[in-house]
Amino acid sequence: MSKQQSDIIGSMTKRKTKQSQYPKTTITLDGISLYTLCRWASLKDAVDIVAEKCEEKKIDFNDFDLKPLDLLKYVDCMTDQLYNKVTEQESNA
Repeated sequence: MSKQQSDIIGSMTKRKTKQSQYPKTTITLDGISLYTLCRWASLKDAVDIVAEKCEEKKIDFNDFDLKPLDLLKYVDCMTDQLYNKVTEQESNA
């Protein structure tokens, strides 16, 4: 995976959070496919959305009734969209 692909995925999945900045470290992504990285990014996005909803409704995250099939459908859909967007932007660059 190229640095450009990583930068595109990173910029597409960033959400404003109230949490402090994570320490920056170097991470190597050797051996991980672009599709797998998009899938992980989509899962992170799904968890962030659930966390935002919990915060809005003032519900503890651990008490929230997660619907695994809904999360799976979201991750499946967003993975394909993110993958297509990254490959499209890479081919236009």
